[in-house]
Formats: sequence, structure tokens, C-alpha cells
Amino acid sequence: MTSTDPAAMFREMLGEWEKLANSVGGGLAKSDDFARFMHGATAAQMNNQEAVNAMMTRALAAANMPSRTEIEDLSARLARMEATLGRIEEKLGGPPERAGRSRPSRTRKPPEKKN
Repeated sequence: MTSTDPAAMFREMLGEWEKLANSVGGGLAKSDDFARFMHGATAAQMNNQEAVNAMMTRALAAANMPSRTEIEDLSARLARMEATLGRIEEKLGGPPERAGRSRPSRTRKPPEKKN
């Protein structure tokens, strides 16, 4: 380190640290023990996630609420129904017009009472 610039010194130190971390990490990732550990950790995570999903499904069923899968099924069914209605509307000549209803006036005065 010949420079007196603190930023240059920091960059050089960071570069050396990255080289060291890459060499140690690369050697570790190539070992069979590391591969077995990562496989075990991934399997444990998947088992944990499956257990949480099963527990949530049971809790929602006990509360008489739909599960995520049931909501997704309902959403897909609703989308199919909307697509069918769209095709029916197209064959009939467009969306039906709504009957004109009188809407309340948008004023600050309360409506007058009819006698």
C-alpha cells in the first residue's frame, strides 16, 4: 500500500478480503460435507413449510374458513364464469344497459320531506 488515500486503501483492503472469501467459499462449496449439509437444510426447510401449510389448513378448516387452495380454485372458477358471460354478451350484441335510476342530488342541503 503505497497510497495515502484512505479510500484507495479501503478499496485495496476490500479487494483482498473478497479474494480470500472467494477462495475459502469456493473450496468449501466443492466439499461433499457442504453438499450434504445444504441438502439436509433444504429438506428440513421443505418439511417445515409443508408442516406449516398443513397446520394452517387445519386451523382454517376449524375456523370454517377457506384455505389458500380453495380461494385459488374459486378465483379460477370465477374467471371462467366471467369469460363465459363475456362470450354471451358478445353474441347478444354487447353489455346490457342498466335501467336508469334516479340518483340523489349531490348538495349540502338535506332532502326535503314530502307531505
